[in-house]
Amino acid sequence: MLEHVFHKTQVDQCVFVKWYDEGDFLILLLYVDNMLIVRYDSKRITSLKKALCKLFAITDLRPAN
Repeated sequence: MLEHVFHKTQVDQCVFVKWYDEGDFLILLLYVDNMLIVRYDSKRITSLKKALCKLFAITDLRPAN
């Protein structure tokens, strides 16, 4: 995640944050082999998923409830 400019939080080593120039951010939560991406706009989430698909075999379970 560090190569995608995500920064590990000091509070929890499973939580990563990526900040954008506009002050916008994306939160990524990792737990074993599960991932949750948090953001109000889906465009950057889709972009991140495409980048991750190139590196890993992932299964998209769609939005969390």
